[in-house]
Amino acid sequence: MDFEDDDQEPEKELLKPFNKKKVLLYVLPIVVIIGLVVSFIIVFTKKDADLGGEYSIISSSNEDGSSSKITVFYSLPELMANLRTSDGKTTTVKLKLSIELSSVDDIKTIEALLPRINDTLLAHIVELTPDELSGANGLYNLKRELLYRINLLTDPIKVSNLNFKTFDIQKNN
Repeated sequence: MDFEDDDQEPEKELLKPFNKKKVLLYVLPIVVIIGLVVSFIIVFTKKDADLGGEYSIISSSNEDGSSSKITVFYSLPELMANLRTSDGKTTTVKLKLSIELSSVDDIKTIEALLPRINDTLLAHIVELTPDELSGANGLYNLKRELLYRINLLTDPIKVSNLNFKTFDIQKNN
């Protein structure tokens, strides 16, 4: 009988319940620290996708192939604004623009100025009425004014042209 009692004692030691306080004391802070490190890495290494960033480079050369001209088409993020109306109905305009640059080096400067560019474009668009945007003449005037404002912000970089990728006016009731 003595022999059987000795066998049961090691089983009791193996089946001891773990201490929940020790688990919370040691494991919980480690899990919290790992979570904080991972979230900081994700937040500070993530690039903002809404800031445009898409561009195309087109290189053209002379007939003799000696010199080449580079044109960069940089896509600005989509803009959406409500227009002024006198009758109280809301009219929403959505635009997607691309600008033409003459150097790849200008992209970093444009990306740094992108919040200012978006703010300036939206401030101008909000002050327009749907009648001012109607027809080809309205779009031409909008294009000319937006290009002028962008060039004021990006000086000394010259934006040579502004292209409408999408332009949509929605009248809401």
